Amino acid sequence: MKKSHARRAAEMDLDKIAQNVSRIMGLEPKEIQIAGKQRTIVNARSLFCYWAVQDLDVSMSSLAVRFGISIPAISKSVVRGRGLVEQEGFSLIES
Repeated sequence: MKKSHARRAAEMDLDKIAQNVSRIMGLEPKEIQIAGKQRTIVNARSLFCYWAVQDLDVSMSSLAVRFGISIPAISKSVVRGRGLVEQEGFSLIES
């Protein structure tokens, strides 16, 4: 089954978020997907989830599937990502 145009566009936007998060955190985009509790990866995943939910209106359930974690874990990531943005001043827009 072919992906809809809207879904392809959303994935491209998610790819852009992953690229920007990896630039901010000094990681490769694929490292955001790595399971584990290493602080840098957790923070990168949190930023990704926050911006995906906040800016792209991506559902937490779809992010849960993407990362292979629970919806409550995604919710915590979103809250953590919001905190990082507020505390550290991270921005999706390159400076």
